[in-house]
Amino acid sequence: MTKKKMIGLVGLVLMVAFIYSTLNAQAVRPPRAGRPGAFSQVLKDALQLTPEQEKKLEEFRQARLAEAKAHREKMVPMRDELRKLMADPRADEQKVNNLIDQMAKLRADRMKASYQNRKAWEKIFTPEQLKKLEEYRQDFKLKREARRERMGRRGGMMMRPGLFRPETY
Repeated sequence: MTKKKMIGLVGLVLMVAFIYSTLNAQAVRPPRAGRPGAFSQVLKDALQLTPEQEKKLEEFRQARLAEAKAHREKMVPMRDELRKLMADPRADEQKVNNLIDQMAKLRADRMKASYQNRKAWEKIFTPEQLKKLEEYRQDFKLKREARRERMGRRGGMMMRPGLFRPETY
């Protein structure tokens, strides 16, 4: 009888330990496209970055985040003001046009900076790394195009006749 109790007790302890570990375990998933950090992990693994390159890339990323924040801080009030003016039937047309022009200039400046930033970003890598990076980009582009072809012209699963769209064509 004591042997059965001991086996039962060991089984119970193992079961509690298993349940506890599964409840507290965090899933370790490799970064996939669309999730934060996915591309940076690909860079680190595939391009075999040096510690200096990793540091430069992180500094570069932080600088771009600061630029994006500054751009948003300028654009959001302008966008809100434009919405108010466009909702007002008695708004001054010249003021609306000026605001649209200012917003367009900010967007153009942002695009120019983006182009310059891309050139600066590429200077961080060696020619071999740039070649490998271009191969990854081409592969990603081909996969994206294949996925679009599989979905067809009507879109993805949600756009097909069935559960959400019972009609047939």
